[in-house]
Amino acid sequence: MRITFVLPGYSKVPIGGFKMVFEYANRFVARGYIVSIVFDCSGGATHHQELPDFFKKICYKFLVWYYPKWFALNPKVRKICTYTGINDQELPDADFVFATAVNTSVDVANLSINKGKKLYFIQGFENWGSWTADAVKETYRLGMKNIVIAKWLERIVHDSGADCVLIPNGIDFNVFNIDIPIASRNGHTISMLYHEQVDKGSVYGITALIKLKKRYPDLQATLFGVPKRPNNLPAWIQYIQSATQSQLRQIYNQSKIYLCPSLKEGFGLTGAEAMACGCAYVASDYGGVHEYATDERNVLLSSPKDVEGLVDHVSYLFDYDEIRIHLAQQGYEDIQTLDWNKSIDQMERLILNL
Repeated sequence: MRITFVLPGYSKVPIGGFKMVFEYANRFVARGYIVSIVFDCSGGATHHQELPDFFKKICYKFLVWYYPKWFALNPKVRKICTYTGINDQELPDADFVFATAVNTSVDVANLSINKGKKLYFIQGFENWGSWTADAVKETYRLGMKNIVIAKWLERIVHDSGADCVLIPNGIDFNVFNIDIPIASRNGHTISMLYHEQVDKGSVYGITALIKLKKRYPDLQATLFGVPKRPNNLPAWIQYIQSATQSQLRQIYNQSKIYLCPSLKEGFGLTGAEAMACGCAYVASDYGGVHEYATDERNVLLSSPKDVEGLVDHVSYLFDYDEIRIHLAQQGYEDIQTLDWNKSIDQMERLILNL
């Protein structure tokens, strides 16, 4: 059977939503499906008007062919660059076609039946840019089979007057797992994602780290992210740009604690990855954390923007190592329920039932 995923452009750097699509593509290929990913480059094609169209077309086709370098996409996955938008002329005939973002939803819904039965993979409430909350909710009523990754998205889709199926994100435990035993991690070590998006709360996390450095002069903090190293980041904080999955595994394993200061997050994938690598998890209550974590069982939560709450929770785990070990061990055991094999099994059963 043939499956097409439609993405809103290509990505030189890691993007969580793209990563989930690539994971599904790899796993469907491994099960014998013919998989295509269509990258809609029509938006970028409107830029740089001084350049000839044929040149821009060649550039985008090359970029789609070359990327992603940050993810090991199976070479059997066919990559297609669409230069004129998401339409019947650009997309291959298939049995199933997935919209994967709000700005792909309407165009996928308008495709002919020859392009496949239509599904809508909803990974967040994408009311940003020109998309209002009401406009986003309208996309859930386009008649496609809605798939959500989180319970809070399930509630929003139902409240909008549409049905959906919940299939949680998975963790690949071959990629993310424990190398350094939880009880053997020494020193005051902590890691965190850096992101320029305001909702990621990086400013609050960095402020917390600076306060923690005063309490623990030997504090070793490692940040990773897509942007270049921030100019105002203290020199003692290590920063790794566009970390690979193997680098992330190493970062998590060298950390006693993983810190997530997000204000709003659909799921919080890095937190789940860190738990799978044996980190004790300290986070703000950003919403999506409740999809896989429970306060005081496998995570310590404080209110968003509460810097002192983050500092106090990290200090508590540094000062009481047996509690840090227990929290991390419980997190490792609990996160095992987010197995990619379960996610792909659910997705496959869904499309076969269609």
